[in-house]
Amino acid sequence: MVRKTVLAILFGFHMLNAFSAGPVPQPPGTFTILCYHEVRGVRDYPEPFAVNPTDLVRQFAWLRGSGYIPVSVNDIVAARNGGRPLPEKAILLSFDDAYLSFYTRVFPLLKAFNFPAVLGVVGAWTDLRRTAPVMYGEQGTSATPRFATWRQIREMSESGLVEIASHTYDLHRGLPANPEGNLEPAAISRIYYPATDSYEADHVWRERVRADLAKNSNAIERETGRRPRTIVWPYGAYNDELVKIAGELGMPVALTLDDGPNTPDVALTALHRTLIEHNPALIEFAIEGRGAIYPEPVRVVQVELDEIFDPDPGRQERNLSALLDRLDVLMPTQVYLRATSRPDGDGKIQLAYFPNRHLPMRADLFNRVAWQVASRLDTKVFAVMPLNGLHQSEADALDLFSDLAANAYFEGLVFDDGASPTDVDLVGSLPLSEMLIRRVRAFRAPMKTVRLLYPSSNLQMPAGGKREGQNLSSLLAAYDYVALISAPGLDPAGVHDSWPVRMLARYGRKADEADIRRKIIFLFSDRKGLAQEMSSLQRQGLINFGYISKAFLHDEPPLVEVTPAMSLRVFPLRLTKELP
Repeated sequence: MVRKTVLAILFGFHMLNAFSAGPVPQPPGTFTILCYHEVRGVRDYPEPFAVNPTDLVRQFAWLRGSGYIPVSVNDIVAARNGGRPLPEKAILLSFDDAYLSFYTRVFPLLKAFNFPAVLGVVGAWTDLRRTAPVMYGEQGTSATPRFATWRQIREMSESGLVEIASHTYDLHRGLPANPEGNLEPAAISRIYYPATDSYEADHVWRERVRADLAKNSNAIERETGRRPRTIVWPYGAYNDELVKIAGELGMPVALTLDDGPNTPDVALTALHRTLIEHNPALIEFAIEGRGAIYPEPVRVVQVELDEIFDPDPGRQERNLSALLDRLDVLMPTQVYLRATSRPDGDGKIQLAYFPNRHLPMRADLFNRVAWQVASRLDTKVFAVMPLNGLHQSEADALDLFSDLAANAYFEGLVFDDGASPTDVDLVGSLPLSEMLIRRVRAFRAPMKTVRLLYPSSNLQMPAGGKREGQNLSSLLAAYDYVALISAPGLDPAGVHDSWPVRMLARYGRKADEADIRRKIIFLFSDRKGLAQEMSSLQRQGLINFGYISKAFLHDEPPLVEVTPAMSLRVFPLRLTKELP
């Protein structure tokens, strides 16, 4: 958010003018959803997700003056079912948690502007007796001044302007999800039981979340006379199983925190929202609402959990702290964590870093590291898993991927099986990977996917027939990204162009160049000259890259060298040898 705020200040007036002139062209039927929380004097009591009442009035006025038309869930569902099309600048206003300030401050504004909105109600926070404390996230707070009453919610529902959505009954909190006691989103996490050193079973988890969603729907229907058809996922955390359960309970519309516009191909079961945070100035609000104009660069650090693991818990925690300190300086957008171990170095997967049914568990480490990286650094974590090398049957492979997804937090899946772009069976592995992706998305959604490739070292020879180009095109269509990994010999002495540039020349066609540049990630191995290679890529317009870390505990590659070339920080750090 700091990066976005500074960019907003630097380019604000130019962007505001462009935004007022009209959004980036989108397909007909596209709409944006804004996600608000509390409305109060944030200068007196800072709150990351609160908006000042005066600033909210300015935002509503700006939306109207700029031609944006707030629509209702009714309008969206009708348009998707072939009814009246949505206006060109359609926008849906959503407010989470049913704060008292929504009734006292937002509801009068909605009536004044005649704007519809969606209000997500957490039943447990509204149901408690007014003298009882409420657990808001992980913090206790007094219920009396904070949340609306059922009477007030009923009044707003009857107005016709406010649609009451379920925000779950009591899932807006964290539950212990690993031996270290990390509190992770209750809706998608399996509870860890220290007494038995075991995790909540899948069927128990399903019964728990189904009972919670049903209880909230029943409460809303009892109090308002209308059963909710919209679910708002706490923390934006959801998966395909939750979507299925919500649909069975009569909630086919779901609001997430996935960012970006809702084009017609975005399902009603996973609608995107733009989170309004840190009480943005009007210029920042305009830019946030518009969304990204240019592709966001991808920066990757791939980490081997073998380097973090240590039989001594104290040393292992120190290793994890060293990793977090290092990543905090680099600020990658994605961190790839290998979920399996090959301690003998023979290429065969022998151990896992997560509870599972088929491989010995070296340590229950993946979820601990993944959650710390994601929650402390706001970085997306991808799990690296092999398509082969497990030496398991297809059914066992499906079990392993399911076990990983059920017992660990991550937002992306990386397939690494040592394949090169010329492998004959490369495309033949797609059906298996598609099955594995579906199995993972049952527990972890949304889920970005990556396929790793290891190009041949001889890039000076002509491309080997059509196979390489066909393979790459098929993979680009099947996965969100394809990562090409450098290897010794890819940059022989005397070659002027870097290997990524030669890769594009070898596999790319002009018609595909934009897609290739957007979806291909170049990963370097630790070696001298890494920072220079990264800088060279950026000068040539290649923005997606990173490196595979094999010795971060020994500061390899050196932070003082690689950070200026890789980090997306707006203000560069003054790096010294003493940095972690």
